[in-house]
Amino acid sequence: MQLSKKTSRIVLAILIIASLALSFFYMSAKQGYHEDELLTYNLANSSKQLGVDAEWNSPSDFNEYLAAGEHRFDYRNVYQNQVIDASHPPLYYALVHTVCSLFPEQFNRWLAFGINVVMMTGALIMLYLIGKRISGNSLFALIGAGGYALSLACVTTTIYLRMYASLTFWVLTFLYLTLRIYDNKKRAVVADYLFMLVTVVCGVLTQYYFILCAGLIGLVYLIFAVRERHIKALVIYIITAAVGVGFAMVVYPYIITNVLGGNRGFGSLKMEIDLITVVTYLGYKLVCYVQILAKELFLGQLWLLGLAFLGAVVPYLVMRLGFKKKLPRKAWFVIVPGVVYFVFIALVSPFNSDRYVMASLPLLSLGFTFAYLRVIKHMRLAAFHVIVPVAMLLASALSFFMVKPYYIYGTTNLYHPKTEKCVFVGTSMMEWNKCIDKFMNYDSVMIAKTTAMSSTLYTELDEFAQKRGVVTNGKVASLAQSFMTNGSVERTETDSLDKLVQDTTIRELDEVTVYISRLADEKTVTDKITQNTALKHVELIQADRQFEEFFNWYDYFVETESYCNVYRFYK
Repeated sequence: MQLSKKTSRIVLAILIIASLALSFFYMSAKQGYHEDELLTYNLANSSKQLGVDAEWNSPSDFNEYLAAGEHRFDYRNVYQNQVIDASHPPLYYALVHTVCSLFPEQFNRWLAFGINVVMMTGALIMLYLIGKRISGNSLFALIGAGGYALSLACVTTTIYLRMYASLTFWVLTFLYLTLRIYDNKKRAVVADYLFMLVTVVCGVLTQYYFILCAGLIGLVYLIFAVRERHIKALVIYIITAAVGVGFAMVVYPYIITNVLGGNRGFGSLKMEIDLITVVTYLGYKLVCYVQILAKELFLGQLWLLGLAFLGAVVPYLVMRLGFKKKLPRKAWFVIVPGVVYFVFIALVSPFNSDRYVMASLPLLSLGFTFAYLRVIKHMRLAAFHVIVPVAMLLASALSFFMVKPYYIYGTTNLYHPKTEKCVFVGTSMMEWNKCIDKFMNYDSVMIAKTTAMSSTLYTELDEFAQKRGVVTNGKVASLAQSFMTNGSVERTETDSLDKLVQDTTIRELDEVTVYISRLADEKTVTDKITQNTALKHVELIQADRQFEEFFNWYDYFVETESYCNVYRFYK
C-alpha cells in the first residue's frame, strides 16, 4: 500500500508534532539537571570562574556562570572554552551560545531545548526519508519513523540538553545522502556531494562519535560500490568526506588531541587493574547497554528485547539459509552502522550512559521495525496495514506508563531552601557543578574544598561492582579513580576547611545548609564545623541516594539527586 505524497507529509507532520508534544510534557516536568547539562550552558556562554576556596557566591554569580551576558555573540570565548575543556568540538556550544545571546542574562532549560527540537524535527524527517529509500514504500517509512518518534528513546534524546540530538540529525543526514548517492549509481549529482561536505564538517564539529558513525556507513557503501563497480562515484564520495574532515580539523585543530588525550580521550585513562577485571567489567558494560536498549525501545523489559531480537534474526536466517533469499542491500546501511556502533560504544565508552548510543537508536528502531514488517508481510494478513500501525501506537503509549524517561528527575526537596545561606564542601573534582541550579535559590553560597576523601566510598564501589559480576581483586578503586580524574585539566588539591570555619559570616549565622559531597569525608567536615563554630547541632535534610538504587555506578555520580548528603547546621 502506497500513500500519496500529500498524505505522507501530513501523517509525518502529525508524528513529529506528537513526538515533540511528549518531549515538551516531560521537559515541563523536569526538575534538576544532569551535571553535563549545566556544563552545556557554562561552556557555551561564560568565562567566569566561581569562588571555590571557601568564598561566597551570589545567585547573580551563578547566573553569570551559566547565561550569556558580557560575552554575547562572543564565539572566540566559546571556542576557547572548548580548548580548555578538551572534551568536545565547538559547533554545538556555538549554537547554544547564539540562542542564549538572543536572551541575555537568562538561564532556563528552554533555550538549549529549542535547539534539540529543531534538530530532532530534522532527524525524524531524515529517518522517514531513509525508510522510504530502503523500503520504497511511504507507509512502511512512516511506520518506521513513527516507531522511533513515539519511543522513549526519541523523547530522552530530545530532553537531554547536550549535543546528542544534533549528532543524531547529522548522522541520519549523512546516511540519507549516502543512500541518495548509492541510488544514483554512476551518475554524480553535485548537490548531493556539496550537502555531504557540509554534513561531514558539521557532524565532526558537533561530536567526535560522528566519525565512527559516518565511517561505518561509508564502509558499507564502499563494499557495495566496489561490487557494483561504481568506482568514480566512490572516489568522489571518499574525497568529499576526507575534505570535510580536513576542513573540520582546520577549523578546530584540537580534534586529534581531544580524541586521544583529552577529557574523554582514551589516552587520559591511567589505571592498574587485572585482566580478569577488564574482561568482567566489559561484560558488565554490555549488560548495562542491553538494559539501556530495553528501557529505550522495549518497555524496559529484557525478555521483550530478547523476543524481539529472535523475531528479527530467526526469520532472516530461515529466509537466507532455507530459501536463499538475501536482504536488500540498502538494509545493510541501517543494520551495520546501528549494531556495530552500539556494541563498539558499549565496550569503549568512558561511562555507561544512554547518551553515547543515542545516535544509533533510530537506526536500531528502524531495523527492528522493518524486520517485523517483512515477517508480517509474508503472513499475508488482510488487515496488515491497520494492525501494524495500531500495535506500534499501543506499544508506544504503554511504554510511557511503564518506564520513566531519563533526565527528568523530580524527587529532591532541595529546591525549597530551609536556610538563607548554603555551604558546599567537596573535593578538587568540582562536584558543585551539578548543584548550581539549586544554589541559585539561596541568598549566597560558599564553595569549599577538602583533601579528606571518603574512607568508605571505594569499598562501597568494590562491593557494588562485585554484586554485578565484576571480579575486582580489590582494584576497582583504580578504575573508578581513573574515570573520575581523567582529563588534561589540572585539578589542584586544596583544603579550605580552616578558612571556612574562620569566615566571619559563618560565625555570625544561626543556621546554614551544608552539602557534603560523597567524595569528601563526612565526619571530617562535620567535626570541623561543629567543633570550631557556634553551629553545634546537625539535622539531616536529605540523605544521599544509595548505590543499590542504581545498576550503573556512573548514574550515581552524575544524577542531580545523588552524590551529596545535605544537612542543616544550627546553634
